[in-house]
Amino acid sequence: MSPLESMIWTLLGYAAMPTIFIAGFVGTIAVTCFLLEVTGNGLKE
Repeated sequence: MSPLESMIWTLLGYAAMPTIFIAGFVGTIAVTCFLLEVTGNGLKE
């Protein structure tokens, strides 16, 4: 593997974990907000 390929794969590896965590948090927030709205426990005006 060339040094450029190695660098690209290293960067992808380091970027994967934070991306997975952030996507998980955003997904959890979206599902929670949706369920709160459906059950009528959402934000009251």
